[in-house]
Amino acid sequence: MDLPLGWRTDLSVLRLGGSTIEEYPDHLVVRTPANPTYYWGNFVFVTDPDTVDDAVGWLARFEQCFPDAGHRSIGLVAEPTDQAWHDVTMFIERADVLVAHGEVAQPPIAAGYTARPLATPDDWLQSTRLRQAAFPEQDEFEERVTATRIAVAAGGALTWFGAFAGDRLAAELGIASFGDGVARYQSVLTHPDHRRRGLTSHLLGAAAKHARDRGAESLVIIADADTDAGRLYRAAGFAFDSVNYQVSRVPGVVPSIIPAG
Repeated sequence: MDLPLGWRTDLSVLRLGGSTIEEYPDHLVVRTPANPTYYWGNFVFVTDPDTVDDAVGWLARFEQCFPDAGHRSIGLVAEPTDQAWHDVTMFIERADVLVAHGEVAQPPIAAGYTARPLATPDDWLQSTRLRQAAFPEQDEFEERVTATRIAVAAGGALTWFGAFAGDRLAAELGIASFGDGVARYQSVLTHPDHRRRGLTSHLLGAAAKHARDRGAESLVIIADADTDAGRLYRAAGFAFDSVNYQVSRVPGVVPSIIPAG
């Protein structure tokens, strides 16, 4: 199945982490049994571009596949019509898929910091705590995410890089390689006390070199459209490739619906 680069690498990362993907003629059903509260590990992905506006039908299919889920998550292979999904109270997300085929800039790391792959149990615990501090409502979820990352890293397909202030983790990101010349960045995050010091830029370059040394020719990263993160990645050497489209509804959050003009 020929999928857009962003979704293709999303699904490759999920497979590495143990997710299952059921294929149907016009959609996929993705399940992550080890983390049932993972919204984008348990979802329906519409592969038929002619049906991306069948909001009622795809919502019903999601509920059939995940009858006990509190969330609703549906990926789309093509751009939807906003009103179709607003009518069923689903929030539409668009993210830029960026690719680097050439060099990714790596400025020197800021004074007082060191960078290296995460390796020890304490490193991984700090990674969990960094994400739990950023997303305090997701404690158990983040523990499960870390367990998956440790397992995939042990197999060699994933490397997680951290920038440390002394022995404390200040920033992190991962990069997964698929053995097909493509690598995908994962989960860029910096602690608020350590932002605007170039840590992400340094880690982007370190991860790029690591992936290139292992045969990756195309490096993929995703950022919300028109954001500081996207501008930083472009400055580092990434260029626009395509757009990922997805729709969702999560417990406790009412989507902000803007009527069609």
